[in-house]
Amino acid sequence: MQLIKTHSYLQVDDYLDLLNYAKQLNDTEWQQELKEALQHQLLENGKETKDSEINALWQHFDQINDRLLELFDLLRNSNNTVERNSWSEQIWELKLERIKLEKQIQASYAHY
Repeated sequence: MQLIKTHSYLQVDDYLDLLNYAKQLNDTEWQQELKEALQHQLLENGKETKDSEINALWQHFDQINDRLLELFDLLRNSNNTVERNSWSEQIWELKLERIKLEKQIQASYAHY
């Protein structure tokens, strides 16, 4: 994601340099074209950032599910009460975290 931000920053910075040059030349038509292109670039950058954020949420969701599966296996194969209680508590916390994450994912799509 950092590479996307750096690349996007450079593109915006390039547009701003060109816009300053167009102002020095008093080329209003070119200035307008550059402003429109810059606005389009900023919208695209926002979309890329949003996509990256949603992907990160889904990856976290998958990690939680993987950990839950591990804990359920441990729980199923253990007779140690202390361990089982600890794993049950972890499962409960992960389920709560997953619910919060589900809400974040839904909100991300709602604001897309």
